Amino acid sequence: MNIKNSIAFVDTEIDPESGRILDVGSIKDNSDIFHSCSVSGFAEFLNGARFLCGHNIIRHDLNYIRHAVEKNGINREDIIDTLFLSPLLFPARPYHALLKDDKLQTQDINNPLNDSIKARDLFYDEVETFGQVDEDLKQIFFSPFK
Repeated sequence: MNIKNSIAFVDTEIDPESGRILDVGSIKDNSDIFHSCSVSGFAEFLNGARFLCGHNIIRHDLNYIRHAVEKNGINREDIIDTLFLSPLLFPARPYHALLKDDKLQTQDINNPLNDSIKARDLFYDEVETFGQVDEDLKQIFFSPFK
């Protein structure tokens, strides 16, 4: 199995007052993209993905897209949150939020497709950095999951 073709990266834009999904953006590593407010469309897009990755996906996005994720049989242990990995692998960085350099004004609406691409890029930076860390440190990172 080629793991790259089985990861979907996702981000959501949610109305903070109503909790309604305003936008979902996702990209797979085969470069297929999804950009819509349709959760059923997103569920269809997820077909074939084994892993789901996002930045703050566990504490935020998953609350709104859980049904689509479960419908596709993506297990909780197959959800990757780059926000949790970032401070471990890049401890010298002063903060770990995604850079919103595509927004001209702070009040501009977020673009979930752009953010899913940034989460993908961050994830692969994290994978590369993890591959370079000392074996003892890798074991420390893995120990909570044993």
